[in-house]
Amino acid sequence: MDSMITKQVLKNKYVFWDIDGTLAAYRFNGHVADPNGTDNGMSLEEIEHGIFLERKPSKLMQKVLSECNAKKNIIMGHCQNQKEKDDKQLWLDKYYPMIRDRLFITEDISKADCIIEYCKEKAIELKDIIFVDDVITILREAERKGIESWHISSFLDWQFYNE
Repeated sequence: MDSMITKQVLKNKYVFWDIDGTLAAYRFNGHVADPNGTDNGMSLEEIEHGIFLERKPSKLMQKVLSECNAKKNIIMGHCQNQKEKDDKQLWLDKYYPMIRDRLFITEDISKADCIIEYCKEKAIELKDIIFVDDVITILREAERKGIESWHISSFLDWQFYNE
């Protein structure tokens, strides 16, 4: 069970989903890291040309979100600038329109801290949330702060364990 996730794990939870590398493929523009050196997968030039809108969603993750029976699905993502945020909003409207709560922060802000703050504001207990991301260091920090965290790879067998 530790290496896979089932519907029961997500049922009635507030699930925070990363977007880059989790709901959307990370390698989509000929590289996995910005050739100009930012921590993001896209260069500022690519962002200005709307490259994010060319990404395809993960069909598996669309299936997971439609079947998981979460109490609420929430986006938790990083953005370098307003254009990237705007494009991600448009992309989510197209591929994940059911997710209305979207938290976008710059890469210098901790996702775990943002989740904790959101939960305080909404009176949500940490035991009632799950965070899904593709970056181990981010997940490790979240777990240290009391947030149940799952790596995207835990969903690879979703169709086999949830039929």
